[in-house]
Amino acid sequence: MHPTQAPHRRRRTPTRRGPVVCTALALLLWISATGTAAACDGAAATTAERDTGQRVAAAALHELGTPYAWGGGGPRGPSLGFCDGVNGYLQGVCMADHTIGFDCSGLALFAWYQGTDGRVLLPHYSVDQRAEDRPVPLDQLIPGDLLFFAHPGGPVHHVGVYLGGGAMVHAEHTGTVVAVLPDVAHDPVWGPQLIAAARPDA
Repeated sequence: MHPTQAPHRRRRTPTRRGPVVCTALALLLWISATGTAAACDGAAATTAERDTGQRVAAAALHELGTPYAWGGGGPRGPSLGFCDGVNGYLQGVCMADHTIGFDCSGLALFAWYQGTDGRVLLPHYSVDQRAEDRPVPLDQLIPGDLLFFAHPGGPVHHVGVYLGGGAMVHAEHTGTVVAVLPDVAHDPVWGPQLIAAARPDA
């Protein structure tokens, strides 16, 4: 069975889920509060695009706290990952093959599938996600847009879901969980690597 087809088996304790849900709700309220500012940035976006983007962002935020798993994640949720000889390891130990979670592109494809009621199924590879979707200027972002990252002169190696107000939600790397990065552009690690954005057609 391919990792992205593995059953959705999420194990979370009630004490952990409560804070995650509260955090997600707080972030959604924050996104709504910053909607006026975001509207100035995404001036060319339609009402339908904004509504879809909010649903996509909400789907991604719902997964806060889910473990990172290289190759993990599919349309219906987190799944078992795998190690490929380079990726999926933590301090030399393969973690992905026994972790149910998301990698960066798995989270993006999940959020867009859920946020569009199955109308948008993205590929499970950040390079292909960038190639297939409509480019968006970085000064016209709306929640739900995909942000792409690369080292100077290198290929895209990471993707996150924009939340509005300069923030994104992403699955960063093995050993982390799905989390919010509050100020992407000024982050010392990710800011210099932000190279492009795109918006799937729903």
